[in-house]
Formats: sequence, structure tokens, C-alpha cells
Amino acid sequence: MSKLYEISDRYKNIQELLDNPDLPEADILQALNKIDEEFDTKAENIAKLISSLNADVDGMTKEIKRLQSRKSVQEHRVDGLKCYIYGHMKAINKRKIKGKLFTLSIQKNSPSVNILDEGAIPGQYKIPQPPKLDKKAILTDLKQGVEVNGAEIKQGTSLRIR
Repeated sequence: MSKLYEISDRYKNIQELLDNPDLPEADILQALNKIDEEFDTKAENIAKLISSLNADVDGMTKEIKRLQSRKSVQEHRVDGLKCYIYGHMKAINKRKIKGKLFTLSIQKNSPSVNILDEGAIPGQYKIPQPPKLDKKAILTDLKQGVEVNGAEIKQGTSLRIR
């Protein structure tokens, strides 16, 4: 029978393996298979590991959202500062400023199209789109007993940890 600290060390090593994105999944599975424990205990300990990883994922998701929000704020500040300089350069009719590090100039952008009335555009300029299936409506009809050619209800199984 293994000592508690030995089992803890084994799972800590597996946690370190899981944190390495370059390590093949086969190596992780091999490490899990080397742990010698009763199946139920091993499964529960792996569930604890899964719970820990899910907590990490949740933290990363929150950090991503926080950074995306911060990025958006910075992008708006950049746009605002550019508009500020542009507006003042236009007001004093200055087309170019040559500084020590940067050169600021007002120049024409590439031509682009501004659509005023989409309905008035001739058909030759419209790109046909392939039809898209409404899978939610198909599932609803199948559940209600409506026969839908080319579709069936599929229900698999998965491991749920509570």
C-alpha cells in the first residue's frame, strides 16, 4: 500500500504533465496508468484533478475577458487620440508634422464603397448564399414525432462529474 505523500506526489507530477501543452496525451495516459490504486479511488482522484483543471480554465476565461475589455478601452483611447490630432491638424490646415520619432500626415484613404440603398443594387453584385439548416427546429419537430427526411435524433453518453 502506497503512503499518502507518495500518492500526492504522483498526482502532483501528473498535474505538472498536464500543464505542459507540448507533451503528447499518450504520455499523460501512461503516467495515469502507472498509478497503482483501486479503480474507484483512482477515478475519484482523477475527478479531483479534473475539478482543479476546470478551476484553472474558469480563471483563464475571466482573465481573457478582463484583458479583452482592457484591450477595447485602449483601442478606443488610440482612436480618440488620433481623432484629436486629426481634428486639430485639419483646423489649422496642417497636412504634415515631421517630428524626431514620428511623422504625422493627413492623407487620403483607399477608395471604398458606401451602400445607400441595398435593395437598389443590381443582382449581378449580390453573392448567393447556401441555405443553412435550422437544427433547433429539426430537433423540436423530431421530438414531437414529425418525420424529417435525412435527420434523426442522436443521443450519446458522456462522463458527468458532480
